[in-house]
Amino acid sequence: MFQQGQAAPGAHHRRIHAVFSGQWPDRIPICEQAFASSVAGAILGRPVHVGSTELHYEEARAWLKGEAAHEDFVEQVYQDAIALHRYFDFDIFYLPWRMDARPVRQVDEYTFLYGNPDGDWSLYQFEPASRTYGLVKSSQSWENCDAVCEYIRRTLKQAAPAPVTSAVMDPLLERAQRELGNEFVVAGSSGMGLAMSTGWLEATVLEPDLIGEWLDLNLPNMLAHLEAQQKSGIVLVNGGGDFAFNAGPIYSPVFFKNVMAPRWKKIFDKCRELGLYYIMRSDGNLWPVADSLFGWARPHAYYECDYDAGMHFDELRARFHELVLMGNVSCDLMMRGTPRITECIRAAAPRIVAATANSILHGTPPENVMALYDEARAYPCGVRSP
Repeated sequence: MFQQGQAAPGAHHRRIHAVFSGQWPDRIPICEQAFASSVAGAILGRPVHVGSTELHYEEARAWLKGEAAHEDFVEQVYQDAIALHRYFDFDIFYLPWRMDARPVRQVDEYTFLYGNPDGDWSLYQFEPASRTYGLVKSSQSWENCDAVCEYIRRTLKQAAPAPVTSAVMDPLLERAQRELGNEFVVAGSSGMGLAMSTGWLEATVLEPDLIGEWLDLNLPNMLAHLEAQQKSGIVLVNGGGDFAFNAGPIYSPVFFKNVMAPRWKKIFDKCRELGLYYIMRSDGNLWPVADSLFGWARPHAYYECDYDAGMHFDELRARFHELVLMGNVSCDLMMRGTPRITECIRAAAPRIVAATANSILHGTPPENVMALYDEARAYPCGVRSP
């Protein structure tokens, strides 16, 4: 069984660069973009704040205790993340996903109000059994296409005429790169997507050009943030954005090809210009748009490869030879069965980073987590078949 340890200086960087260059590393690199605090706490033997939407609930509670309490909470999140990454000797360092909002009031033990009670507001609620925290009600409805289009037109009209030419990095990400960048490959962040609601999806059919204008309004800011991260020393960007379910993408392949793919390509091309590796992330069945996304737009890597939705490494590798594949171990299987990673490695190596398809979920047995990473570390590099 793997015990806490530290790789030689630079080993994580050499491993990731080898994989993205199509070369065999000294061992298969491993990572996990999100890790439920409950599972991490069981493994580390103490309470921790490292991930899942439970983290958003705990941060809301900290906010309402005051600025100092919130600062202490953020510091604990940062230190707990470091402890978890060092324990498993992960190759990529992911800051936990936090909610970029401060609640204005606690409604009851599990419910918090965000925004302006007299204007735009939202209610979020924690569900103790599943340890999840999510939106339950909002003043802003996106269920009507007309409302969405009116909002987009109003935003476009009010937008500044000049594009953003510079951007400021998230302070915690900048700190992580400064303090941990020589130890781990610190993952930057970037994303693009549409709200998965009726109004926005109707707009992709009725007003695709307007959606394109909306994306173009935000694109310069995304590119500027990539430049800021590259200047800080970031070499890998965890990006993408959810847009699919098990049955397929939320919008048509034609819309994706004509509207989404050209914008994605600008982001991927910018990363190549800057010398950044871009990881495209979305779970669900992406096969209907795979050629447009992975064949034409060409991100460096694909994470959240959803095995349960039919995104299997052997089929992906057969069609996209240079794509780095990350994940593919079913999160459901991690919770109820014996996880196996060898099949994934054989299909995708050497362009592979071992991980679950999405994250370590609340309820995942710690022994299954340990078994997954132990198996990946034990794989004989340079070997494709038994």
